[in-house]
Amino acid sequence: MHTSTQHIVQTNIQFLVTKKVTNSNGFLHPHILFDKIQTVATYPIREFYTHEVPAIVDYSFKMTKSARVNDSLTIQAQLIQHEHQKLKVRIMVSKSKKRSKTEEIICDALFGFPLKEQPIRNVS
Repeated sequence: MHTSTQHIVQTNIQFLVTKKVTNSNGFLHPHILFDKIQTVATYPIREFYTHEVPAIVDYSFKMTKSARVNDSLTIQAQLIQHEHQKLKVRIMVSKSKKRSKTEEIICDALFGFPLKEQPIRNVS
Protein backbone atom coordinates (compact mmCIF):
# COMPACT_ATOMS: atom_id res chain seq x y z
CA MET A 1 0.00 0.00 0.00
CA HIS A 2 1.22 3.49 -0.84
CA THR A 3 1.84 5.36 2.42
CA SER A 4 2.42 8.99 1.56
CA THR A 5 -0.05 11.56 0.40
CA GLN A 6 0.71 12.93 -3.06
CA HIS A 7 -1.86 15.72 -3.08
CA ILE A 8 -3.56 17.82 -0.45
CA VAL A 9 -7.00 16.54 0.45
CA GLN A 10 -8.95 19.39 1.97
CA THR A 11 -12.59 20.27 2.57
CA ASN A 12 -14.16 23.59 3.55
CA ILE A 13 -17.67 23.65 5.02
CA GLN A 14 -19.71 26.68 6.07
CA PHE A 15 -21.69 26.55 9.31
CA LEU A 16 -24.09 29.27 10.46
CA VAL A 17 -24.63 29.53 14.22
CA THR A 18 -28.37 29.68 14.84
CA LYS A 19 -30.42 30.23 17.97
CA LYS A 20 -31.24 26.50 18.00
CA VAL A 21 -27.59 25.53 18.77
CA THR A 22 -26.80 28.22 21.36
CA ASN A 23 -27.35 28.71 25.06
CA SER A 24 -29.58 31.40 26.58
CA ASN A 25 -26.75 33.96 26.23
CA GLY A 26 -26.38 33.31 22.50
CA PHE A 27 -23.10 31.33 22.62
CA LEU A 28 -22.62 28.18 20.55
CA HIS A 29 -22.62 25.00 22.63
CA PRO A 30 -19.11 23.43 22.36
CA HIS A 31 -20.55 19.91 22.00
CA ILE A 32 -22.51 21.03 18.91
CA LEU A 33 -19.30 22.28 17.30
CA PHE A 34 -17.45 19.11 18.30
CA ASP A 35 -20.15 16.89 16.75
CA LYS A 36 -20.07 18.93 13.54
CA ILE A 37 -16.27 18.86 13.15
CA GLN A 38 -16.18 15.16 13.99
CA THR A 39 -18.41 14.57 10.96
CA VAL A 40 -16.48 16.98 8.72
CA ALA A 41 -13.21 15.23 9.68
CA THR A 42 -14.39 12.16 7.75
CA TYR A 43 -14.86 14.02 4.44
CA PRO A 44 -11.22 14.12 3.23
CA ILE A 45 -10.59 10.45 4.07
CA ARG A 46 -13.64 8.68 2.64
CA GLU A 47 -11.71 7.54 -0.44
CA PHE A 48 -9.51 5.32 1.76
CA TYR A 49 -12.39 3.11 2.93
CA THR A 50 -14.63 0.74 1.00
CA HIS A 51 -17.33 0.82 3.69
CA GLU A 52 -18.13 3.34 6.41
CA VAL A 53 -15.29 5.34 7.91
CA PRO A 54 -14.33 3.64 11.20
CA ALA A 55 -14.60 5.32 14.58
CA ILE A 56 -12.01 7.87 15.65
CA VAL A 57 -9.13 6.26 17.57
CA ASP A 58 -7.72 9.45 19.08
CA TYR A 59 -8.33 13.18 19.03
CA SER A 60 -7.43 16.54 20.50
CA PHE A 61 -9.94 19.40 20.62
CA LYS A 62 -9.23 22.96 21.66
CA MET A 63 -11.78 25.76 21.48
CA THR A 64 -9.99 29.07 21.98
CA LYS A 65 -12.78 31.56 21.22
CA SER A 66 -16.54 31.47 21.33
CA ALA A 67 -19.07 31.78 18.54
CA ARG A 68 -22.39 33.56 18.80
CA VAL A 69 -25.75 33.56 17.06
CA ASN A 70 -25.43 34.56 13.37
CA ASP A 71 -21.67 33.95 13.25
CA SER A 72 -20.68 32.29 10.00
CA LEU A 73 -18.02 29.66 10.67
CA THR A 74 -15.69 28.02 8.17
CA ILE A 75 -14.71 24.46 9.07
CA GLN A 76 -11.58 23.38 7.24
CA ALA A 77 -10.63 19.69 7.29
CA GLN A 78 -7.29 18.61 5.86
CA LEU A 79 -5.65 15.20 5.64
CA ILE A 80 -2.21 15.91 7.09
CA GLN A 81 -0.74 12.46 7.60
CA HIS A 82 -1.19 9.12 5.91
CA GLU A 83 0.68 6.31 7.67
CA HIS A 84 0.54 2.51 7.50
CA GLN A 85 -2.02 2.23 10.29
CA LYS A 86 -3.54 5.68 10.75
CA LEU A 87 -4.89 8.70 8.90
CA LYS A 88 -4.74 12.07 10.65
CA VAL A 89 -7.07 14.93 9.84
CA ARG A 90 -6.55 18.46 11.12
CA ILE A 91 -9.55 20.71 11.66
CA MET A 92 -9.45 24.49 11.90
CA VAL A 93 -12.60 26.49 12.56
CA SER A 94 -12.57 30.20 11.84
CA LYS A 95 -15.04 33.03 11.93
CA SER A 96 -15.05 36.42 10.26
CA LYS A 97 -14.18 39.46 12.32
CA LYS A 98 -16.59 42.03 10.93
CA ARG A 99 -14.64 45.16 11.81
CA SER A 100 -11.23 44.13 10.51
CA LYS A 101 -12.58 41.87 7.73
CA THR A 102 -10.18 39.10 8.75
CA GLU A 103 -10.64 35.53 9.92
CA GLU A 104 -9.85 34.38 13.45
CA ILE A 105 -9.30 30.78 14.48
CA ILE A 106 -11.75 29.75 17.19
CA CYS A 107 -11.08 26.02 17.30
CA ASP A 108 -8.30 23.59 16.41
CA ALA A 109 -8.62 19.80 16.45
CA LEU A 110 -6.77 16.70 15.31
CA PHE A 111 -8.48 13.37 14.62
CA GLY A 112 -6.88 9.96 14.06
CA PHE A 113 -8.61 7.19 12.10
CA PRO A 114 -7.37 3.61 11.71
CA LEU A 115 -6.33 2.93 8.12
CA LYS A 116 -7.09 -0.77 8.26
CA GLU A 117 -10.37 -1.92 9.65
CA GLN A 118 -10.26 -4.21 12.66
CA PRO A 119 -10.53 -7.95 11.89
CA ILE A 120 -13.75 -9.69 12.84
CA ARG A 121 -13.37 -11.37 16.22
CA ASN A 122 -13.44 -15.18 16.22
CA VAL A 123 -16.42 -16.60 18.02
CA SER A 124 -15.57 -19.69 20.09
